[in-house]
Amino acid sequence: MAILAPAPRKRTSISLPLSAAVWGPGGEVPSKRRTQSARSVLIGLLSLVGFHLGFGAYAEHNPKRKDPTFGDKFDKLAARSDGRPLVLMLGSSRTLLGFHAGQVEGELPGVRAFNFGTPASGPITHRVYLRRLLDAEVVPALLLIEVLPPALADGADGPGEQLFLTGERLSSSEVDLVARFGFREDRVRSAWRDSVYAPASALRFQFLGRAVPSWIPWNLRGDWSRNTDAHGWATPPRQTVTPEERYERTANADAEYRATLAVTTPEGRPMRALAELLALCRERGIRTRVIAMPEAPTFRRLYPDGLSDRIAKSLEVVANANGAGFSDARHWLAEEDFYDGHHLFRAGAEGFTRRLTAEAIRPHFAGGAK
Repeated sequence: MAILAPAPRKRTSISLPLSAAVWGPGGEVPSKRRTQSARSVLIGLLSLVGFHLGFGAYAEHNPKRKDPTFGDKFDKLAARSDGRPLVLMLGSSRTLLGFHAGQVEGELPGVRAFNFGTPASGPITHRVYLRRLLDAEVVPALLLIEVLPPALADGADGPGEQLFLTGERLSSSEVDLVARFGFREDRVRSAWRDSVYAPASALRFQFLGRAVPSWIPWNLRGDWSRNTDAHGWATPPRQTVTPEERYERTANADAEYRATLAVTTPEGRPMRALAELLALCRERGIRTRVIAMPEAPTFRRLYPDGLSDRIAKSLEVVANANGAGFSDARHWLAEEDFYDGHHLFRAGAEGFTRRLTAEAIRPHFAGGAK
């Protein structure tokens, strides 16, 4: 039986997208081409790493990129530099809504006034911000410093401010500073490290809040300071509330602050930060005044017995010890001036600012204030 040889198979011609000179006659990638591809990948990776490290280093020395709430205020302040003596107020959202700096300028045309209030800030945040301002050669003629009583809380895990002044907002030296006042250094430095070596992730909310703020929730945008007037002041979009709304908002304030006030003491590390801030101002020749902001009767009832007066007395003592004045404005305004017991409507802000100007700012420039 004859053995049949297999029929020769017809070779199929395959059209390659690149010439054989590139791919090789059998479709394989030549060694030179593989080397070039590997080099391109390596260059791409190194470029990406370089971008991260470069931007991280840039942000490390530019607090406006890491902390846009500070940056927006700073840019507005710098835009109004005109040589007149500066009245600057550091504070929390109470200051943001309560200090009508433009009104001060209207009453005292010879001075420049600016509201540097930022939400959820206390003495430690103000210490950091003052250092940044002085480094930028912003030296106020009169510095007003609001102290938010709940920001004086200082528990076993550290001051409450560390929940808001987080590590990615800080430089390395600022991490050292806040650690001295009880911030958990391991947590803060870890977040700071991420902001330097992985800024695209650690600073993503800062980026998105600038580029596409509608993509992220309002509380993550970091744009509190973008919507103020040229003097840094903001006011609620609505200037009245119904009785039902007032009840709801004061109830929210109760839920937010009562438990914190129950463990607040004026002898903790935040008060030490305030004393250090005042001492620095005295050393630099900056006149200062500590402010206890107005509170409605409903809010004052949240304090444990005697705590509000004890805090006010402690603020007066630390102010006097460092050559500063003290304005106790807790009882200056009525319930209807607030929309939630401690944040002011426009009319309340105007009333507070008018009295503060008369009792503290005008006498200072007339030579009569302490």
